[in-house]
Amino acid sequence: MIKNKLLVLILSITFSCNSKHSKKEIAMEIVYPENEWLSGEIKYKTRLKYRVDSLRSKLEENYSLLIIKDGYVIYEMYNTPYLKDSLIHTNSVTKSVVSMLFGIIFKDSLVESENQFSLSYFPEFNIKDSAICKIKNKHFLSMSSGLDWKGGVDAIDVLAMSQSENWAKYVFERKIVNRPNENYLYNSGGTQVISSILHKQVSYDLEKFAADSLFAPLGIQNYQWEKTINGVPKAGWGLHLKMADMARLGYLMLRGGVWKDKQIIPAYWVNKSTTSQININDTWDYGYQFWLPKNSEFKSFMFRGYYPPSYKIIEVIPELDIVAVYVGDNKKFKEIIESHVKIIEDAIK
Repeated sequence: MIKNKLLVLILSITFSCNSKHSKKEIAMEIVYPENEWLSGEIKYKTRLKYRVDSLRSKLEENYSLLIIKDGYVIYEMYNTPYLKDSLIHTNSVTKSVVSMLFGIIFKDSLVESENQFSLSYFPEFNIKDSAICKIKNKHFLSMSSGLDWKGGVDAIDVLAMSQSENWAKYVFERKIVNRPNENYLYNSGGTQVISSILHKQVSYDLEKFAADSLFAPLGIQNYQWEKTINGVPKAGWGLHLKMADMARLGYLMLRGGVWKDKQIIPAYWVNKSTTSQININDTWDYGYQFWLPKNSEFKSFMFRGYYPPSYKIIEVIPELDIVAVYVGDNKKFKEIIESHVKIIEDAIK
């Protein structure tokens, strides 16, 4: 067991308060807890001092941020209402967790399973539309099913699905507007189809399977996962987690699905789900329930959730060995994460 270590980061922040010569010093203590994330010596044992003139406005925003580097807490800051022990509604971060579970459940037949026709798991629906019959699991995973779906601000289909007796059936009853894999269209219902398929595959409740096969090995104990009236976990937005546990999920993906020398998620699936499967726009690509930002200094992938006004982000930056968890109301979350990461990287060179 690694003993507790202490790293003090002193952020010297210069800003104007009715005078351009006014300064304010903000000191933060970062504690390395008893750490089960990484074996080996802590790499950063010295005090780091650096000036941070650019973070004034960002530090005043209503957000919390946790950054893990090389398996250790290197930076953390928590603001109300997103506190260290808060159980946070992660919204669409849940989608990425469903993708992780897909990899665990179908670990011995992933290629076959991602290419399986989704409707084949639901003979009870008796849907004969030939176009809908061609939708595969990979199309729902990549938001390219071709089904019409009204989400967003109006969330017409999200609300209607939530009031239906069978959420997966509601999705399959939508109209086809594009051929599968032709266009990206964000569809929380498609993720619910995947959740329903996984629920059918396990010999008991999917949420219990997730607890035993994913959460428990990572040490995630305190969480909530909302369910439909049929007992299927709400795949689009139902998971509640602490920020540290969000970081654990990101760290598992960073390590190629390995935790304490155990392969929890197949490496094939980690790579596949975080590789571009479809283009969204000039800013984003999309994998299997993971967001892939473009035009960034460092290649990364994200678990990404949003419900007005707050964003829930887990960004994984493999080349820097960093996982950053952001929860807050500033839509410029990527810029905020990048600013802190750059400062940390510059400080430890």
